[in-house]
Amino acid sequence: MPLVKKSKLRLEIEALLEKKGLILEENVSVMDLESKEAYYFKDYHAALEFLKGKKGRWYITTPGFRNRKDRR
Repeated sequence: MPLVKKSKLRLEIEALLEKKGLILEENVSVMDLESKEAYYFKDYHAALEFLKGKKGRWYITTPGFRNRKDRR
């Protein structure tokens, strides 16, 4: 998949959010709803491969923003 060039407006918005302590999370998150463990993957396909054969309740979330102090 080709990289998409970010618009000037989007770059400005991301810079303002970063000043407030929020950064763009580029990974897909997978969370076990029972144990609260979270795993991060570069793309949706990798997350689905990880979940194959897993039991229990799982939650998949798309990239978003998170606090800078929570960055792993």
